[in-house]
Amino acid sequence: MPLSHPSTASLVTVTTQFKKCPQHSDEKLKFFCETHDVACCVACTVLLHNQHNQCTVVYIPDAAKDYKTGPEYLQLTGELNKTQQLAAKHVTDIEEKMKKVEQLKTEETTKLEKYRAELKEFVDKRIDELTSQVHQLRDNDMDLLKNQHTKSKNIEDNVATTKTRLKGCEQTPVELFTESMRTRHEVAQLQVDLADIAAKTKLQVYSVRKDDQMEAVLKNKAGIATIDLETGKKWRRCQDW
Repeated sequence: MPLSHPSTASLVTVTTQFKKCPQHSDEKLKFFCETHDVACCVACTVLLHNQHNQCTVVYIPDAAKDYKTGPEYLQLTGELNKTQQLAAKHVTDIEEKMKKVEQLKTEETTKLEKYRAELKEFVDKRIDELTSQVHQLRDNDMDLLKNQHTKSKNIEDNVATTKTRLKGCEQTPVELFTESMRTRHEVAQLQVDLADIAAKTKLQVYSVRKDDQMEAVLKNKAGIATIDLETGKKWRRCQDW
């Protein structure tokens, strides 16, 4: 495109309003290439922003005259106002969304804390029940063992007394024979009693076994709960970070 010729009014424009060209220090940036949106000097328009490069170049003093009240500037200011209003709306919307993000975090972490409390209550209750069962097993076993211990001790004492009695009869053959015959039946019964004690005092071994399903939950990283993201009308699981 050919250059616009400067008008007489433009020629008297104060040249100090123009900046120096960074490429040609002795020239002022008096032209504007609309094709490249850049101010340029005379040399630039000839060498770079010319008709050969299909550039549209205007003389700034002419273009700037009455630009403020022209339709192009009015359109620009209108677009700026529109853009500013839209940006302000985005600022408000984003601030509201930030509040909702915080609110959502609070709601969901509250759910998790409540869930934690429920799980803890469940686990504590079950552990207490199992602990109570272990204590009951111990008490039952100890009662049984104490009872059989007493019986064993009585038999031990009875045998010691019988041995002493027989020892005292050794000088009297008839008395020793009679006492031995009677004692023989007592010993047989004592041995039966001891066999019964041995059967009853067989140690009852027990062990706490973890529940297989609970073990699977504990080993599964997402076993207790997951976080699902809403995507449109569907939900998808949030991948762990």
